[in-house]
Amino acid sequence: MTKPSTPLADPDGYFARTDAFSLGRASVLVFAYWVGSLAVDLGWWLAGDLAGDPVTAFSALQHLEATLLYWVVPTVVLYGLVLAVGADGEPAETLALAAWGLVPLLAGMAMFNLALAALATLGVDPGAIPSDPDVWLFVPLALLACGWAAYVWRGGLAVGFGLERSTATPTALLAAGVCAVMLVSPILG
Repeated sequence: MTKPSTPLADPDGYFARTDAFSLGRASVLVFAYWVGSLAVDLGWWLAGDLAGDPVTAFSALQHLEATLLYWVVPTVVLYGLVLAVGADGEPAETLALAAWGLVPLLAGMAMFNLALAALATLGVDPGAIPSDPDVWLFVPLALLACGWAAYVWRGGLAVGFGLERSTATPTALLAAGVCAVMLVSPILG
């Protein structure tokens, strides 16, 4: 019996499957990312630590907009690069591949918020920390998440799109770099 693979740990094995580029599965991933980001805000709001308004229909739409942005922008970058290097690939396959990059981003967001919750539970005064937790905690986690997404995308580009590894790696890294800029520039800017 073949061991089931996941693109998060074994992208080469996963993307060799015939069902690897399922738009249905990609839609589930995008929905999970959106619900996960809403759950984070809801958790902070219920804990009484969310600055600003409670979770509303408007904030849910803002999260949906951000989710779609984090899905579509890497898709456009990946697909543009796939076309530029002459690889085989369809827009729908690229959408499915890009959706797997949301999973590391959600994991990074969860780790960041768990760390903030731990600091709040320990009673750490944010004013006592020399710099903003967004800078010393979120930025490294965001960069790690984008690196993980690049690893997943590289496997999909190499196996699913037929790119040589020497082309798939910089292509995935460039798309992850765009992702990192989208995540980190509002914090550092």
